[in-house]
Amino acid sequence: MKKKFLFAGFSLILLLTSCNSTSHPISDYRKTLTYKEGFKILQLTDIHNSNVTDLTASNAYVKEEIEDADPDLIVITGDTFMDANKTIVNSTIDFIDSFNIPFAFTYGNHDLQGNYDDDYINRTLTSTKNAVFVDYDKDALYGRTNYFIDLTKDNTTVYRLYILDSNSYWQNSAFIGYDIFHEGQIKHVEDITEEYGKVPSLAFFHIPLYEFRTAYNLYKEGDTSVVGTGTNEEKCSVGYTETNAFNRMKACGIEGMFIGHDHINDTTLLYNNVVLSYGMKSTAEIYHDKIGYTTITLNSTGFSMTDVKKVITHE
Repeated sequence: MKKKFLFAGFSLILLLTSCNSTSHPISDYRKTLTYKEGFKILQLTDIHNSNVTDLTASNAYVKEEIEDADPDLIVITGDTFMDANKTIVNSTIDFIDSFNIPFAFTYGNHDLQGNYDDDYINRTLTSTKNAVFVDYDKDALYGRTNYFIDLTKDNTTVYRLYILDSNSYWQNSAFIGYDIFHEGQIKHVEDITEEYGKVPSLAFFHIPLYEFRTAYNLYKEGDTSVVGTGTNEEKCSVGYTETNAFNRMKACGIEGMFIGHDHINDTTLLYNNVVLSYGMKSTAEIYHDKIGYTTITLNSTGFSMTDVKKVITHE
């Protein structure tokens, strides 16, 4: 079941395609990669390639970030595209694929605002060599990406990475805001845990949960229950309502949540024993001049906030 709210200029368009939805077994959403000690994830976010983007310049930022980080996996946490066309989508995905590094992709609130149907990005990703990606056009789950990657060694999962769609927009008669995780998506995470067991896990998505805002307010007030680094220079643009997603995801073993969305925020905070981390904006598109990337290095000794590193490449 796929439902998307998209902006076209200042108008809100509701695109609904929910007929003939199909339930898939949990195993259909699972990908695996081989774990090694010091497994490094590079988070890129908010690339915002559009019809007016100079792709040579945009790609230069991404190339520098990938080559500097030298990761084992790239995770792109939304808003790779905004007002793009098929050529921009093809060129961007082909460029990332050309590094021959496994990469995962999730959607932000802007990716489907382009001159293509809203399955086009999925089809392009599944045609690549290196995309670690799962989505089913008419599955029973809300959103575009609700899959997981198990990092395994000797047939044992050492870490689990959830690649989730925090969706785009929500509207009622008086209000337009950002959407939230829907009940089926969180139940899906719980079902994965039940079927495959609880292991140390990280979640990658785009729009912050309310806990990102709560944690930062406590942090800037000097509350010692929250520790961290970085600064938020714009408000946390959370969904239209608070949910219990944080506690339920934490109960499934999720120890870190990595997002994008707010370009001037670069905090990494430890809140209720969960690391909440804003990704560094990866190109010069849209607003804000601080550009860089985030790495997460995984070791068998366990995940902690010190395993997250922000690197500013341009200011």
